[in-house]
Amino acid sequence: MRAKEFVINIPINIKFNGDGEPEIAVNNQTPIDDEELSSNFIPPLQQKIELMKHAAGKDSDVIDQIITVDDDDESV
Repeated sequence: MRAKEFVINIPINIKFNGDGEPEIAVNNQTPIDDEELSSNFIPPLQQKIELMKHAAGKDSDVIDQIITVDDDDESV
């Protein structure tokens, strides 16, 4: 199958309120909040690079995200 044969339809609803913050909803789901957007996927090789930067003394939000342990992950 060729790439041009793929069809991707993602129904999305964007509502602009008076406060300037848009509400984004997909398939009648609840709007996406900022907390969900702040936890991005970081590929393993990038994680390794960020951890090496941390060892060299650099601080960033990405490093904090990598080294923070989630409560859900502790049970595994």
